[in-house]
Amino acid sequence: MKKYARQRKVLELIESYEIETQEELADYLNKSGIEITQATISRDIKELRLVKVLAKSGKYKYAAIE
Repeated sequence: MKKYARQRKVLELIESYEIETQEELADYLNKSGIEITQATISRDIKELRLVKVLAKSGKYKYAAIE
């Protein structure tokens, strides 16, 4: 899968779910048919400039900076 398509999927997932960890993000990506390593997830998070924000549930989740 191309990098940009994968990163689009990451953004879609963090908008749809309260994802707290890189492991949780990897699980969602794997369920979507995207095999990914922890190192690639880490790079994608950095490139997409994702941050952790407080969710309504009181947990922290990944979010995109606007």
